[in-house]
Amino acid sequence: MVNASLLAMEFNAMLPKNETPETTEGYEGFYHLIGVESRCEEAKLNYIIRDHDRDKFENRKKVMENCVKAMNEKYGEGTVEIKMNDQYYNMKEKIDPNIHVIDLVVKAMQEAEVTPLVQPIRGGTDGAQLSFKGLPCPNIFAGGVNFHGPYEFVSIQVMEKAMQVIINISRLTAGYND
Repeated sequence: MVNASLLAMEFNAMLPKNETPETTEGYEGFYHLIGVESRCEEAKLNYIIRDHDRDKFENRKKVMENCVKAMNEKYGEGTVEIKMNDQYYNMKEKIDPNIHVIDLVVKAMQEAEVTPLVQPIRGGTDGAQLSFKGLPCPNIFAGGVNFHGPYEFVSIQVMEKAMQVIINISRLTAGYND
């Protein structure tokens, strides 16, 4: 019997080293190991796979499947199993046909004296989920700093601007003018 912890390390080593969140930026996709449970008899690795491009995203999933196949060829069928479920896709494919929502947000930001910077970002789970359920929902600024870390914060002044943008979006959507 092969030590499952060692198999887990071998599996992880098969993935591209330069395609992790800490080694990529911008629109580069990645494999993100987010959890490991391991002992001699059994090991579980949990990953997030991300990519801005749907074809590249699908290819990343195939890479994972090919790693499983290679390990099963080496150690015996059923040694390694994989379970994959898509969490969310890049919302661009749902936002592009509904560009009016971006135009609305840009106008709302300008009215709040916030300079719009329209660009795809890495993240946006909630907006992506809503967009794929039929409600085009681009990410707008939250004003936070140091996201997903112990020093994450947002200033009161930025929160006030974000609130004004939301009020402007609501007003513009309803067709009211001040």
